[in-house]
Amino acid sequence: MKKTVLLYNFDERELSVLKRAIMPLHFCIKVVDGDDIFLPVGYLSGITHNSEKREYHGEFSDRLVVMGGFGSSDIDRLILVMRKAGFGRDILKAVVTPSNSEWCGAELFDEVNKERKLLEGK
Repeated sequence: MKKTVLLYNFDERELSVLKRAIMPLHFCIKVVDGDDIFLPVGYLSGITHNSEKREYHGEFSDRLVVMGGFGSSDIDRLILVMRKAGFGRDILKAVVTPSNSEWCGAELFDEVNKERKLLEGK
């Protein structure tokens, strides 16, 4: 399984900077936009075969990075590269797991955003 980085809600300039920063790590990079945001993160990252789009009725506007097939050292390397490229803690990050692999990016965004707010005491 190829280690895959899914990128949601980044503008063109940010995508250019991120791609240049991530490329030396040899991770597969996928920009997820349009209706693809409703596809399961496991499918987009090559972990599962279910390509059935999910329904979502919330608002998904923040930037999100989803890592598929990553171990802890891969996560550390990606976060370090992102920080060096100027992307801070404000970007939501998630790892594809067996329990969230069928969620779409928007659903994963909701869950990670809730967790961030709990940690921040909001």
